[in-house]
Amino acid sequence: MKSSRITTCLIILALTLVTASCGTSPSAMSSDSAGSGIKGRIVAKGTGEPVAGAHVYAYVDPGKNLIGVADHVSKGSSEDGSYTIELPAGEYYIVSRKRESGANYGPIVTGDLYDHRYEHETIRVQAGKYTQLDFSLVDLSEPMFFQVFTEPQRKTTTGFSGNIVDEKGVPVQGAFATAYSDNNMKRLPDFASTLSDDDGEYTLYLPEGGKWYVGARTHARGVPKLGEPVGRYERTEDHSIEVPTEGFVEGVVITLKPFTSEPPADYVPY
Repeated sequence: MKSSRITTCLIILALTLVTASCGTSPSAMSSDSAGSGIKGRIVAKGTGEPVAGAHVYAYVDPGKNLIGVADHVSKGSSEDGSYTIELPAGEYYIVSRKRESGANYGPIVTGDLYDHRYEHETIRVQAGKYTQLDFSLVDLSEPMFFQVFTEPQRKTTTGFSGNIVDEKGVPVQGAFATAYSDNNMKRLPDFASTLSDDDGEYTLYLPEGGKWYVGARTHARGVPKLGEPVGRYERTEDHSIEVPTEGFVEGVVITLKPFTSEPPADYVPY
């Protein structure tokens, strides 16, 4: 009888230990507590010197040209340029910036540093793991044209406005119109509009009236990629409009279509 009780107690104890072991699996604890995201170093392009105080921004939706409020923002990079940004598993568009002002938000201006090399590709983050991603920041020698003209101090009393739509006439949000002073539309535009809103509406401010050549894009820099929505004003053969010295031309509709051809040999990337 006594032996039977001892055996029973040993079986119960063994089952208890097994249950406890199953409930506290080391691999499960490691997965839950490990976290996930992106980490690496931020340096200055050319010198390789570490950049302290730079931030890394993660966007889920590229539709806003990776400006405005990011979905996730890292703390400023350390003195050795290292950073970590905690992110849930998923795919993100990642950029890094350092503003001379020290702020981690707002438009970047001349003198700030940035690296937008990964803006057209997604970086995958896996649960419980950190993806290594290093940045080389360059100096912004000219204002980022697709941001700077949304600033109140740059608004003028001359320009044009309208809607940006797709081939079906559906408004495109997060695109921008461009204006060129000549018919060479294969270069950096002279001016760009505010980002189009949910109704596809935009406004482009100009310093003076005259003949302007009009286009539109959804990404700010680089040669258009195959399938990328791009457009030019189509109500005139040369894509131009006449803008008065004082006042706005309204109702300028630009239709975006997928880019289907190879960039011309004389295309200047921006």
